[in-house]
Amino acid sequence: MITRPRIYAAAAIVVAFVLDIAIKRLLLAHDWDGLTLIPGLLDTHYAWNRGVSFSLFWQSESMGSAVLALALSAIIVVIAVWAFRSTKPILSLGLGLIVGGALGNIVDRYIHGAVFDFLVVRLGSFPLFVCNGADVFITLGAIAIAWDTLFEPETRQSS
Repeated sequence: MITRPRIYAAAAIVVAFVLDIAIKRLLLAHDWDGLTLIPGLLDTHYAWNRGVSFSLFWQSESMGSAVLALALSAIIVVIAVWAFRSTKPILSLGLGLIVGGALGNIVDRYIHGAVFDFLVVRLGSFPLFVCNGADVFITLGAIAIAWDTLFEPETRQSS
């Protein structure tokens, strides 16, 4: 049965995935490395991340990269199942954004052995971190889940 939360999850997955892939391909096709997007806040800097968030679990060998990609793929499947089983629209939307972003990154990992990061977030002249569009979608998904947890009433199922 197709429910509204499932539609939200599916739409979020498709939008996040397609936009992430399109943005990465556009940037890889052009040399826009080093552009200032918002002075003191956002710049571009092309980098390949062979780890996960903040370069944790960095993989130098192709076997390690493949094992990491398989482990992350399993996590994506679990979150996708959760997204499609949820009866809460905001939770499904948030989980869908996480899955779509994660799929964008996992495609990079399978094709290139690393994730293409390009967006430097700064606080003035101090760089905080480098990320990509998928990471933005994953963060938005986490915010939606937090919103659902903190502000949305529990869905009560009748017995």
